[in-house]
Amino acid sequence: MKKSWFLVFLTTALAAGCQPAVKIFAYSQETTPGNIPKNGTVENGNPAGIKKGALVNYFFYAAYKPTTIINFSEVWIGKEYYKVQTEVVASTPVVMINKDIPDQPVKEELVPATKQQVVSISPIGSPGNKTIDSAWFRKMQSKSALIISYLYGGEKKFIGVKNIKPLLPAAGM
Repeated sequence: MKKSWFLVFLTTALAAGCQPAVKIFAYSQETTPGNIPKNGTVENGNPAGIKKGALVNYFFYAAYKPTTIINFSEVWIGKEYYKVQTEVVASTPVVMINKDIPDQPVKEELVPATKQQVVSISPIGSPGNKTIDSAWFRKMQSKSALIISYLYGGEKKFIGVKNIKPLLPAAGM
């Protein structure tokens, strides 16, 4: 009898210190700004800043049990740090439609249909250089294209994502 209570206690104690099961879906999409006049001006008459090269949009989603309370707080994309904005996804599947070729739209399923809670995690602001000065974080950063930080049960947790899946490029966004 004592052994069974000990096993129940041990299992409960181990489960309390573990991270919840969180599945991350990570995507990137290059976008081009369209045609920008070489000597263009904005409405107030000042010269328009011309950005060269493709821009990258990121689409991150987390899926977990609906009873779990998680607050996502920050991400590192490569070595660049960003704060995040989150939004609960109303329904799944999450689908993106690329209409660059109007006669042939391309559908991509970003998150499959699920009964789990799905949250969109969007990096906001300019990249920073915040880092965590510890060997385990540097090791995680060297093996991950993306690190997502969140609060669970009053503790800060981290999830490393090895690859960010590229989506088809989008024009004129």
